[in-house]
Amino acid sequence: MPIKGRSDVSRIPRIGKIHLGVKQKSERSGNEYPTAVDYFVVKPDESTSENAVEAFRSVYGDRPREITVAFPSNSPEQFFPQFLSSYRRVGERYELYCKGDGETANRVDGQGGRIQVQCLYRDCPVFQEGKCKELGQLQFFLPDVPGIGVWQLDTSSWHTTINLNGSIQMVMALTGGRIAMVPLKLRIVPKVVNPDGRPKTVYVLTLGIDDMKLTDFMTRTPLLTATMPSVEPIPEDELPDDLYLDTQIVDDKLGMQEEPGYESVSEGADIAAVSEVKFKPYRDTEAAMVRLASLDGELLELLTAEPTVVNKLKSLREGTAIRFEVTQSQRWVDRLELVDFKVVS
Repeated sequence: MPIKGRSDVSRIPRIGKIHLGVKQKSERSGNEYPTAVDYFVVKPDESTSENAVEAFRSVYGDRPREITVAFPSNSPEQFFPQFLSSYRRVGERYELYCKGDGETANRVDGQGGRIQVQCLYRDCPVFQEGKCKELGQLQFFLPDVPGIGVWQLDTSSWHTTINLNGSIQMVMALTGGRIAMVPLKLRIVPKVVNPDGRPKTVYVLTLGIDDMKLTDFMTRTPLLTATMPSVEPIPEDELPDDLYLDTQIVDDKLGMQEEPGYESVSEGADIAAVSEVKFKPYRDTEAAMVRLASLDGELLELLTAEPTVVNKLKSLREGTAIRFEVTQSQRWVDRLELVDFKVVS
């Protein structure tokens, strides 16, 4: 007899990882650093067995520039998740320090758990230190390679992410939303960019749809049509080590810094749940009204026109618990003004 909620759960395992560069050692410092190459790299590591490497090379050789892939689902959010991520070292291992989407983030709290904070993206000191990256994790089958399971490729390239997102959307538009198990060509190609006004050649990924005809999508059938199990979740603490240098790991000093506005809220401040947040123009800026439900059932209505507080309020969702501080308003008569707050759950 199957166990409900357990026996009916099936996952597609990960076979290995494909890299877009190789590590070289600096003659001066002795440190290793990643170097981009114009071919796909598959090597034995913690994620990829010797057998998987041999299977890949038996089909594509040592330095392929093109491979045939098939995505495991029709949801790009599942097979190509994209997020902001930073990592820190904990003893002999690495740990996901912070993961965000540009609005909210989940960050370690130093006590074995995580807290939700505002994601400041490019204004965040961790990002400005080069220790937070825009990461994409592409997962796919290699239909021609022996072995049943998905392969993973990590990228922090803006050009690659834009290329893949556009191609995926194009294929799904031509097939009525279907992309799962449709064989496609994944290529690594040179691209000339001008990041500082001077031409520079970088290597980016593309999905080979430019040499396909519309009839190819109309007549091509998926490799499999049965419902596919979901892909095994990617371990969140797994460091994409070919994308992060040792100097790009969050250290204890930087890791202790919080975004502006969170540290100022004392642990003794009141706690309440967000009931409603509204925004409206106020003089030459913007004001916010927030309704909170306190622990004793009291409904509080607070106002603020402080730009930093208003911006933080925009990322809050109904039901979020916050620790907050208020003061008697100098702007509005007989009203309480929200000084600052900190998300606690």
